[in-house]
Amino acid sequence: MIIAEALLVGVAIGAVLGLIGAGGAVVAVPAFIYLFGFTTLQATTASLAVVAVSAGTGAIPRMRLRQVRLRQAVIFWALGIVGTFAGARLATVIPEPVVVGGFAVVMLGAAVAMWRKSSAVESTEDKHTARWVLPVVAVAIGLLTGIFGVGGGFLIVPALVLVFGFPFAIATGTSLVVVALNSLTALVFKFDTWGEIAWTVPMLVIVGGLVGSVAASTLNHGISQRMLERSFAVLLVILALWMAIETVFLSQ
Repeated sequence: MIIAEALLVGVAIGAVLGLIGAGGAVVAVPAFIYLFGFTTLQATTASLAVVAVSAGTGAIPRMRLRQVRLRQAVIFWALGIVGTFAGARLATVIPEPVVVGGFAVVMLGAAVAMWRKSSAVESTEDKHTARWVLPVVAVAIGLLTGIFGVGGGFLIVPALVLVFGFPFAIATGTSLVVVALNSLTALVFKFDTWGEIAWTVPMLVIVGGLVGSVAASTLNHGISQRMLERSFAVLLVILALWMAIETVFLSQ
């Protein structure tokens, strides 16, 4: 049964990343904690491996469609490395209930960001913003990646669209590259926790994620992006409320 569950979770994570370029970790972390009994630190670390592989695989079809701006993605990742390292170190000392509560807040933030993106009007040209905006956003996303095991796509995509004026499709494709790089970097920074994880489950989730990510990235044409993003935003709110209730009331 655990094999089937892990594969299905992986397919769901890969599909989310492939369809909207964000949100894989906000599915992975609760799944590892509540379905597979991982500790918070184990879940956030394992999530990084799953999301890195799924996002990287999902980015390949986007590159073929010329929906990735690789130079900007690498710059975004490089600017956020300091935040990623700081977050990875903080994750080892922050109490577990605080991480879970913080993750619920991150999920609510992701829901708001996703809903705003679904309502945004697409720009036909790049915007010019102050130079300090990009490093601040990149470091903040790196920090979230290190602490909570999230790739940050739910913030990267809206940032690329709303702040930098990227077209939706290109923002989604570029986000996948940044998510993969961020997640892989944070995973390396958390090397001292690798030995605490039973990697069989994450590996099965990765296999499912490969299938879901490639299928979704290939078949995403004709699907209402607005509907997908708003549906996912509602799901995030529900999951966040559940995690908060479970942490405050049911775990006593």
